[in-house]
Amino acid sequence: MKPLDVVQSFYDALGRGDVPAALSQLDSTVQWTEAEGFPYYSGTWTGPQAVLENLLTPLGRDWADFSAKPEAFTIEGSVVVAFGNYNGLFRRTGKAFVAPFAHRWEVTDGKATSFRQYTDTALVHAAISQKLRS
Repeated sequence: MKPLDVVQSFYDALGRGDVPAALSQLDSTVQWTEAEGFPYYSGTWTGPQAVLENLLTPLGRDWADFSAKPEAFTIEGSVVVAFGNYNGLFRRTGKAFVAPFAHRWEVTDGKATSFRQYTDTALVHAAISQKLRS
């Protein structure tokens, strides 16, 4: 598979709710880094199981209808950059959000070997915040 095919397959599988198919696009040693300040950031994770435990499971637990929908891609060799939007409703507060993202992927031999997230974490935190209005 070409790098763009791998990345698109990941997003397509997540959009269908098929987490095993999404994880199958990741190399066993994938290096996954969420944006510092993102609610689930804890440094760089290694491997699909770490992505499942540290990101996908908490997202499913904490958010209703969370999605990451790419709208455009830029490709240079093995690097794919996806541009799109996150959407979701934080269950505990009932607040929704939309935030743009850029994801930098590297794909080697048909598997994603690295991922780095760029997003406006303040928009995510606004949905999580339980501050009362005056």
